[in-house]
Amino acid sequence: MNRILLLIIILSPCLSHAQIWYIGGKAGATFSNYKAKTPWNEVTNMGYTAGLAFYKQTKNNWGINVEIQYTQKGYNHKVCEGISDQLEATYIEVPFMIDYGFIFPSMENLKLHVNLGCYAAYWMTAEYKLEGYSEPDEAFDFKKSNASRFDFGPNAGMRLEYIFKNSSLSLDARYELGIIDLQKQVDDNTANTNRTLIVGLSYLKILGDRRRRY
Repeated sequence: MNRILLLIIILSPCLSHAQIWYIGGKAGATFSNYKAKTPWNEVTNMGYTAGLAFYKQTKNNWGINVEIQYTQKGYNHKVCEGISDQLEATYIEVPFMIDYGFIFPSMENLKLHVNLGCYAAYWMTAEYKLEGYSEPDEAFDFKKSNASRFDFGPNAGMRLEYIFKNSSLSLDARYELGIIDLQKQVDDNTANTNRTLIVGLSYLKILGDRRRRY
C-alpha cells in the first residue's frame, strides 16, 4: 500500500501545477484472468470498477489521465462440468496515462482519445469461490500462497468523449498487462500475472480557468 501512496506523492507536483483539470467519476466492468495457462478451461472472471478520474490537456492534443480506482480482478477455471475454481480479488489501483486526442472535423463536440501508460495497484482482499468441491468458499491466505500484494504493469486504451460546455461524458476501454508474479510457488515456472480488460463510463467536470476549452 505504501508504494501506491508513493506514486500519488510523485504525481502530486503535476496535479498542483496544472492550470485546468477535469475531475469526475468513473464506473464500469472488468474482465480478467491470470496469464498462467492451466489444463482447465479458462473463463473470463467478471467484476466491476469505480472511483475518481482526472484529465489535463498539456499541449495541443496531448494530455494526462490519472485515476484512483477500486477494481475487481482474478481468475475463473472450469475444471470440468459442474466443478470450478474461482479467485475474486479486489485492488486499489492508480493508472497514469499519456493521452492524445483527435477531434472529428464535422463533429466539434466529439473527440477520440488514445492513451498509453502504466498502473500500480495494491491487492486488498481475495476470496476463493469453489463450485462442485466438498470444501466451502474460503478467504484467500496471502502468506500461505506466497502472494505479492503489489501489482504493476503497462496499460493502453482509448476513449470516445462527448464534450459539453463545462463537462464531458466518455465511453472508454483499457487493457492492463501485469508483470508481477502474484502467487510465486516453489518449483513453479509459470507467471501468475494479471490480464485485465476494463470498460466503463466516465463523467468529468471542469475545474480551473473556464475560458479554456480542450
